[in-house]
Amino acid sequence: MEHTRLNDSDLAQSMPSALQQSGTASRTYTGKTLVLAESTNWSIVRLRSNESIPGLPDETGQCSGGDPVTLCLRPGEWLSLSKILTPQQVRSELMSLALPPLATAYDNTHGLAVFRLQGSGAPWLLSKLSGLDYLAGVNSGTRCAQTRMAHISVLVYFHENGAGDSVFDLLLDRSYARYYWELLLASAPHADELASTSPHY
Repeated sequence: MEHTRLNDSDLAQSMPSALQQSGTASRTYTGKTLVLAESTNWSIVRLRSNESIPGLPDETGQCSGGDPVTLCLRPGEWLSLSKILTPQQVRSELMSLALPPLATAYDNTHGLAVFRLQGSGAPWLLSKLSGLDYLAGVNSGTRCAQTRMAHISVLVYFHENGAGDSVFDLLLDRSYARYYWELLLASAPHADELASTSPHY
């Protein structure tokens, strides 16, 4: 199947980013040990099914594929992310694996905000905000986990980017974008300090 690659300028014109829409002036932050930025131009499709689907990960937290990558949120529910396919193309690929009416997929692209966090201070920052062991998790390979940070439901997707760097992509409801962004910025200096003075993970 041939796909039309997404054009970043076309996507950018379709809707302002979550932080832009909230009136946030800066959408990047660079500390001593971490870099945080809003990540845009994603196609995000959610799939639900009454039964497992061959070709998709079936264990909560598992991830499969390159682009699109599909994250298993729980048995019978997945989130598929792509930088090069349109939401319609991602949905079509997912539904080609599923069996309607037992499965349904819908475009979640404009419902979520995505922040990308990387650097040695990244797991320290996330450890300040939730109870997961991010310091050990970075040695466990590509994984995803749903957690709460300051009462906000956040999907944490840990993986390597195209340059081979370890990154955390943080997905959350778009309406909380500014509040969560400010929470991360407020916690970042202490995470820098912890990463600089503590043993490396």
